[in-house]
Order: sequence, then C-alpha cells, then structure tokens
Amino acid sequence: MKDREFARYLAEKVGVAAVPDSSFYSSGGKNRLRFTFSKKDETLLEACRRLEDADLPAKK
Repeated sequence: MKDREFARYLAEKVGVAAVPDSSFYSSGGKNRLRFTFSKKDETLLEACRRLEDADLPAKK
C-alpha cells in the first residue's frame, strides 16, 4: 500500500491522521508517513492505543 493510500486508510478506519511523506518530495518517500507530536499527551496516548488495536493491512 502506497503512503497516500495508507494515510487515508488510517484516517478513515483507525481515526489517526498522518501526512504521506511523498507530499514533501517530487520523487521517493512513498513508503513513509509523518505524524505530528504537537498534541496533548492524552491525544498522543489515544492515537497510540488506536494504532496498537488497529487491524492494519499486512506489509507486502
């Protein structure tokens, strides 16, 4: 799954937003995401919980 597709999946199915790394490069970066950490601790802990509990697609 490419970064944009995975970022959309996380937002829609898991409720955690990320920025596709390819947004920052004209080529490359299609296998990474960026997260912001300028949130309250409670928000970050909830995001971690959601990611841990998520049924994420298997890495190919």
